[in-house]
Amino acid sequence: MRAECRKMEMEQRKYPRVEICNLISYLSVMENGEITDQSIGKALNISQSGIHLETTRLILSEHVSLMSVDLDNNLIEIKGSIVYSKENESDMIGYGISFQGPHDENIQFAIKLIKVFHHRKHKVAVAVEI
Repeated sequence: MRAECRKMEMEQRKYPRVEICNLISYLSVMENGEITDQSIGKALNISQSGIHLETTRLILSEHVSLMSVDLDNNLIEIKGSIVYSKENESDMIGYGISFQGPHDENIQFAIKLIKVFHHRKHKVAVAVEI
């Protein structure tokens, strides 16, 4: 039954997910624009339309601002809305976040995070070989 549920979830996705492991800073933002919290989480996967973020903290707002750096250490940022949250067996909370920017901005944000992940992964692999 679990495999069927996962298959249905995957079929509902508009875009495929790409596995990553990037640190992401986030701000919790209320409807009126008030920032209520800030923290850091780990992005586990990303697509053209959203990201899966894992944190140790409960995010109480429906909206977030996600920030990281690209390969040139430039700040990249995108706004998102929390679609779901689920606590895992490690007491971490996973959030499905839908990007709220224009489609081309969403894609650029995703591409930059994927490039950073692969660049860092390659650097670690080279360092291990030495």
